[in-house]
Amino acid sequence: MSSGIKRLAGETVIYGLSTIIGRLLNWLLIPALYVRTNTTEEIGALGEILAFAAILLVIFTYGLETGFFRFSKDEDKKDVYKTTMMMLTISSSALILLTLIFAPNFSNFLGAGKHLSSLYLVGIIIALDSFISIPFAKLRLENKAFKFAIIKIINISLIILFNFTFLLIIPYFIKNNSLPQQIIEIYNSQDKLFYIFLSNLIASASMFLFFIKDLKNLSGTFNKNIAKRMLRYSLPVLLVGLTGMIIQNSDRLLMSKLVESDGMMQTGLYTVNFKIGVLMSLYTQSFRFSFEPFFFKNREKGKEAYSKAMEYFVFFGMFIFLCITLFLDVLNMLITNKYAEGNIIIPFVLIGFLFFGIYYNLSLWYKLTDKTIWGVYFGVAGMSITLTLNFLLVPKIGIIGGAIALASGYFVMMVMSYLKGRKVYPVDYDLKKIGIYFFSALIFYLTYRYANFEIKVFDNILRVCILVFYVYIFFKIKKAKITFYKNNSVN
Repeated sequence: MSSGIKRLAGETVIYGLSTIIGRLLNWLLIPALYVRTNTTEEIGALGEILAFAAILLVIFTYGLETGFFRFSKDEDKKDVYKTTMMMLTISSSALILLTLIFAPNFSNFLGAGKHLSSLYLVGIIIALDSFISIPFAKLRLENKAFKFAIIKIINISLIILFNFTFLLIIPYFIKNNSLPQQIIEIYNSQDKLFYIFLSNLIASASMFLFFIKDLKNLSGTFNKNIAKRMLRYSLPVLLVGLTGMIIQNSDRLLMSKLVESDGMMQTGLYTVNFKIGVLMSLYTQSFRFSFEPFFFKNREKGKEAYSKAMEYFVFFGMFIFLCITLFLDVLNMLITNKYAEGNIIIPFVLIGFLFFGIYYNLSLWYKLTDKTIWGVYFGVAGMSITLTLNFLLVPKIGIIGGAIALASGYFVMMVMSYLKGRKVYPVDYDLKKIGIYFFSALIFYLTYRYANFEIKVFDNILRVCILVFYVYIFFKIKKAKITFYKNNSVN
């Protein structure tokens, strides 16, 4: 690998470790805590509200992260930072006000109308998280990966700490009459979702402590011209992110309304298994954290670097796919047997998120050429496919319909971006090599699925052999390429 790619890989590891370790710990809350302290219907309500929150976060950051990276390169960094923070101050304040006004109306649609207090908290959490997103982006721009990682891990640790406090420790002491009567009277054991979101609110508010000095010493000036140009550049990115979030979350928002019976229970089943598939998105996000600022600041690295990055991305993504699908029985020990019947959606969710990661890597061409409007076209197309398939498939085949819709939407976006990018900003991606990585992993997965070894020892040996052989294919291809170049250089 070139020095540039090595640096990208190094930062991906740092961002990846903080993101994966942090979000993995947060992810473990569902199988380790939520499924054991909440009913399936409550998990379904949680899934709906979290899906809504994800969409809301995209709306109220409105693409300013990407805009911040883009304009910090060409304009005064202090002015860009001050301008961005002022815009987010206004929009975050507006969100809190809108939450106080409209939360009662949304509660009838989300969570079966039983969790109004949680929706109030969600609005405040999104306002805080969107505001603090730019200080985090500034750390990425300044290559302060370790500081970024530490703060993120502390954030997740606080979420976990308060979740266990509110959902396990306090109920335990109440049950044993070990708390003052005043606390017992305040604690509402019937609304556990409220305490899940209260934990998130405390953690989000605590993040301000790490940026107080930075925010107090905010220099630069608010530049209206920069603000207008950033909005013009970032709003298409907002629409891209919004369509992406609708693709990713529409299944959980619509599931309870589209299935014939036990809608909230089916949503809970889908939510828990969807969380396993989200492990792929942790990988793609960790790559994105370093990918975007690296290539904006190192455009001279050229298209060969983009091509190599894609090859490594697909290989490691499919390796993760194999690890998860081959060892689902281990993951099922976490989510308990009552949720295992939903495992059927996991391969589709994993592949869907990989498609989205590939699309994100491909999308570099319209960001580098300032043609972000194309991202809107691709996003709208993918969103339309996803919503249509949700309405067509979920009523007929249940939760697997939502997973197929997700993968289909991201697939359409990926293909459209690749075809258009070849004309506008052609990159010589090695499709043969990428195809080998992708389809060999699928063949290995299907082989294992239909092998059906009843003796556990042989089953485990097969799984390990598949992973080893897949890695062997990767190194065999890399070695063959090196040998080819050596022979050509001699000639």
